[in-house]
Amino acid sequence: MVNKIDNIYLSVVAASRNDNHGDKLDERTNLFIKSLAENCQKYKIPAELILVEWNQIPNTKTLSDRLDLISNEFLNSKIITVNKDHHSKLPNSDRLQFFQMIAKNVGIRRASGEFILATNIDVIINRKLYEFISQRKLKEKTIYRCDRHCIEYNYSGIIEDGHLDQFTNFIDKKYYSLDTKTKVKYYVYSSVFRHIKTFLESIFRKKEKSLIERIKIKNFVSILKKIFFYFKNYKVFQKKLFTNACGDFTLLDKNSWNTLKGYCELPIYSWHLDSLLLWEARFKNYNFFDFDEDYYIYHMNHLKSGVISEKIKLFENLDMNKIPYLTNDEFLDIAMKLSKNPDYLKTDEFWGLHNKNLN
Repeated sequence: MVNKIDNIYLSVVAASRNDNHGDKLDERTNLFIKSLAENCQKYKIPAELILVEWNQIPNTKTLSDRLDLISNEFLNSKIITVNKDHHSKLPNSDRLQFFQMIAKNVGIRRASGEFILATNIDVIINRKLYEFISQRKLKEKTIYRCDRHCIEYNYSGIIEDGHLDQFTNFIDKKYYSLDTKTKVKYYVYSSVFRHIKTFLESIFRKKEKSLIERIKIKNFVSILKKIFFYFKNYKVFQKKLFTNACGDFTLLDKNSWNTLKGYCELPIYSWHLDSLLLWEARFKNYNFFDFDEDYYIYHMNHLKSGVISEKIKLFENLDMNKIPYLTNDEFLDIAMKLSKNPDYLKTDEFWGLHNKNLN
């Protein structure tokens, strides 16, 4: 039963499917909901959870049937369903069953909170973050970001911070990801400089052809454009954006989400799409607030998550199944276009299926 809560301060938006994909999905989602309900109540945060059920499989238990959808005096939990017909009308729908960012846009467009947190169903929020949010000092036109602790959770049902901390094996920070066992740092490629570096290495390190053969006029012009782009926007890029794992925690006021028109709705795998939102916001002069290391979220590891080797396999699988995604080079091309026209990706007034009647 959903209670009526006036003046909702925080809307939490996530998306999923009713196929229990990704190993123990229902269990992880129930822990996500349980934590949210308990902490909104504990810290007295008037909130709502909007869970978007994308591409609902017919004749299968729905998320409403599968999950413990908890509501209390401080949290309204509801599910918005996007059926297979809506999904099938999009390009690449035959190869990709879940358009995560479009699904999140559905929830963002229908959220009623003063601030909206876009996150995922395998996330548990650290209680210091709840305490911070409960102070109601969040500012408009400011994007809030934090570290992500990937945990090998034992599914005991215990969700206290002290219990979860002992399972941390990987930490996604602003500049790098840290393997807590080996202490190896994996620097992320979300800075434009690193994208350019990778782009150049992809040309100069290929040995099967001579350097002359590798650098065609078209490629050379492309290299020069990217280098010029970086130095022209040096002040913009000087302070690096915290894009690492930003799909799991992006907090922003509702008016700004609507002004930005949510995530770009390219019908492809979600890689880089969450980062593009932040770069668009940067070119539109939004502010950024990065929490210190005491404020973070937990990500419950599952298949193809939490380790670098699995990310490599992910791209191999995407290529093998011909599922489109943004490469680093394509990301750079779009970033260049955003620098000239920050609305380049946002042409649809009906983003988030706003013109569709969804339940």
